[in-house]
Amino acid sequence: LFVLNYMEEKMKKLLFLVVVMGFVLSTIPTAIVYAETEGANLLEERCSVCHPTSRPKSKQKTPEQWETTVNRMMGKGAKLTEEEKVILLDFLSKTYKP
Repeated sequence: LFVLNYMEEKMKKLLFLVVVMGFVLSTIPTAIVYAETEGANLLEERCSVCHPTSRPKSKQKTPEQWETTVNRMMGKGAKLTEEEKVILLDFLSKTYKP
């Protein structure tokens, strides 16, 4: 009887762990898609104020080169918060890479 109770408790813990891990893993793709969408939206909303978005979309740069470009654009008046800058740089670096 003791062995059965012990096994039942272990199975409950294992089931709980499986449910929690399933939930955690199910949220990861959503976060990635959201970040990509948010980065694309920032490109459309902020960069198109001064030039067509086809301009940055036609480039292939390293993350460092994108950071230099975005810093230069911010110096010319592009409106981005630091958080938005990080999101945009992540999007540009992953989408338009060499």
